[in-house]
Amino acid sequence: MVAHATSEGELGNSGAPSLRSRIVGTGLGAPSKILSNEDLAQLVDTSDEWIRTRTGIRERRVLDRERGETLSSISTEACRQALSRAGRTIHDIDLVICCTATPDTWMPISAARVLGLLGGAGDRTACFDLNAACSGYVTGLHTADAYIRSGLAKTVLLIGADIFSSILDWKDRATCVLFGDGAGAAVVEAVQADPRKDSCLIASKISTLPDMNEYLAVKGGGSRTPPGSPRYLTDERPYVTMNGREIFKSASRSMVQVARDVLAMAGVQASELRWLVPHQANQRIIENVAQMSDFPMERVYINLDRWGNTSAATVGICLAEMEERKLLQKGDLVLLDVFGGGYTYGATLLRW
Repeated sequence: MVAHATSEGELGNSGAPSLRSRIVGTGLGAPSKILSNEDLAQLVDTSDEWIRTRTGIRERRVLDRERGETLSSISTEACRQALSRAGRTIHDIDLVICCTATPDTWMPISAARVLGLLGGAGDRTACFDLNAACSGYVTGLHTADAYIRSGLAKTVLLIGADIFSSILDWKDRATCVLFGDGAGAAVVEAVQADPRKDSCLIASKISTLPDMNEYLAVKGGGSRTPPGSPRYLTDERPYVTMNGREIFKSASRSMVQVARDVLAMAGVQASELRWLVPHQANQRIIENVAQMSDFPMERVYINLDRWGNTSAATVGICLAEMEERKLLQKGDLVLLDVFGGGYTYGATLLRW
C-alpha cells in the first residue's frame, strides 16, 4: 500500500503565469560541537576507516547542551539567516512550519517556540510542527506550496531540524555513527510565475510505504511505550533502531521512483537538471540512486561527510550551503529527493 500526494506544473503547458511558490532565502543552524570519527572511536568499538568506508561520514555536529543549545535555538539561527537573505522579517510571515521528529518538548510546539524567539506574534502568524522523519523538509515544502497555491498563506517560514543525538544509543555503533544535529530553513513566498521559465516550485510528490516491520523506528518513549512502562528501556527503547539492509533497498527504490515520477509530471529529463540534492543518509545510497537514475555524481550535492544524517534538516542545510557558495544560479533546475522513517519519501523539482 502506497499513499501519494502531488503538486505539479508541466513545462509544456502554455498560458499566463499562475500562482506558484518560490524559495527566496535559505539559512542553516549549526551546533557548535563537532564529533569526529576518532571521537566516536573513544565511545564505541569502531574506527574512522570503518565509518568512512561504510557511510562516507568523517564528522558530524551535535548540540552543546552546556552552552544552552537546543533545537529551537539553532532553528532560530537558521531562520534569521533565511529571513535576512530573503529581505524579510518575521512580521512578513503568515505561517511557520517546523519539520522535526525530535522537538524540544511535545508541548509547546517547536514552531511556536521559534516564532517567539524571532519576536513574532501569534495573532498574525500560524504555526504547526510536522513529523515526516528524514523526509520532513520536502514534506514541509510540499505543504507550504499547498498553502500558498490555495491562497491560505503568502509567505511561509519553513524549518527542517532534528536532534538525533537525543535519541541515539551511544553504545550501538550501527546507529550512533550515522546521525548529526542541525537545522535548515527557507522563506517560501507566493509569486505569479510561468514554470517553463520563471523561478518557482514546478512539481512535487510525497509518498508513504508503511514500514509495518518497524525496520526504521524509535519504539519507546511514545504513547505506546511511555517512560515507566514494563517494555521501556528493554524491548522498546527510546532510541533509533534500524535494519540497514532493508532500508538500503527501500530507500534506493523509492527515491529513484519518486524522482522519475516528479520529472515525468514536469515533462523534464534528468539530463536537464543542474543539481540533484538527495537526502544525506549514506554515501552508498546516494551513489546507488544517482547510478540508477543515470545522473552524474559531479552534479549531486553531498555534505554527508561533514554533517552526517541530520534527518529533516539535511536538504535545508544543503540548499543553504549551496546558496552561500553561489552554486545555485537563476534558472537552474534542482531536484530534491528524500526518504525517511514511516517509510516516507518524496521529491520536489525547483527552478531556482
